[in-house]
Amino acid sequence: GLKIDEYNSFVMRAFAGVGIPYGNFDVLPFEKQYFTGGANGIRAWPVRALGPGTYKASAGDYPNMTSDIKMEANAEYRFHLTGFLEGALFLDVGNIWSISSKDNREGAQFRLNTFYKQFALGTGAGLRFDFSYFIFRFDLGMKLREPAQQLNDGWIIGNRSYSNNDFNLNFAIGYPF
Repeated sequence: GLKIDEYNSFVMRAFAGVGIPYGNFDVLPFEKQYFTGGANGIRAWPVRALGPGTYKASAGDYPNMTSDIKMEANAEYRFHLTGFLEGALFLDVGNIWSISSKDNREGAQFRLNTFYKQFALGTGAGLRFDFSYFIFRFDLGMKLREPAQQLNDGWIIGNRSYSNNDFNLNFAIGYPF
């Protein structure tokens, strides 16, 4: 990260990973599959609710999206407010994709010519309660671009009114990275 001064810093992280099944397996074991969203991922989405690719789960489906490929980047500006209270502004981008031919979720497959158009984008603000031994963190994420939406190429901001589903409140212990 970049320490601006005693009370301000700018931190970033990037991750890319591919899981390939081997042996007698056609797909990765569930616990080895990638997911995103939640307090340590793209914070505008609940954990395991984003992706893969442009796939959109039905309203009744359990949101448990996992897959074989993950790309994610996060940037965060952290600043001191008062006493043990800190603030943060963040921007998160990424998604997950499938490489399995057995995955029949429409839009889930990784394609070299389209994956870069399928990144989700979220932003938000957070409060951190720094008690020296541990940090309680609350982050409110807001969706800017949802790859599963066809309208306006997935862009939400400036194209429609926001609803409760476009916001996600995360609670966690410790910094996200």
